[in-house]
Amino acid sequence: MICPNCGFEMNKKGYCMHCGYMSNGNIIDTKKAIHASDLELYFGEDYDKIVRNKNWFVAGILGPTYIFCRNHYLVGLILIIIDTLISLFFCTINAAFRLPSYNKFYFMFNRVIWATINNLIYVKLTERSIRKYKEKNPENFDLNIQDKYKKDMRLLLFKYVCFGLIFLIICVFFQLILDYYASLA
Repeated sequence: MICPNCGFEMNKKGYCMHCGYMSNGNIIDTKKAIHASDLELYFGEDYDKIVRNKNWFVAGILGPTYIFCRNHYLVGLILIIIDTLISLFFCTINAAFRLPSYNKFYFMFNRVIWATINNLIYVKLTERSIRKYKEKNPENFDLNIQDKYKKDMRLLLFKYVCFGLIFLIICVFFQLILDYYASLA
């Protein structure tokens, strides 16, 4: 059910977590004015999905590539490099001690961590970029910020496919390295 007061989704008990509207028509804490935050304006209908981590599966599978694809290129690239180096370290250790089954556990643990923190990182980076954008463009900020998010998301599927392929190539490369080390032993 959609809240008639603010337009956000209400929970199953008929209460809006966003503005305090209840299904009986009462509003809890009416002294506070209802204003949409900059993040709500930027994300639009994706606000709940991103802030409440409802898209955890995509964030977990993509790992640090999720941040890169969401237009935070420098931080995303740094996280991809760090994740790749840590993964290479664990794979090399496991190959050296002939414990290849631990690679699967590491990969699952790694993806769970990324599923948990990716949206938090994305929200913090987006808040910072919105703040900078607001300082540069104070006039008509409310209208411009919604268009900026739509423009940022146009090539998202293309980015996911491209970086998914790059991730697959990196995985194959790591597997070749592990096979090489295994053949030496």
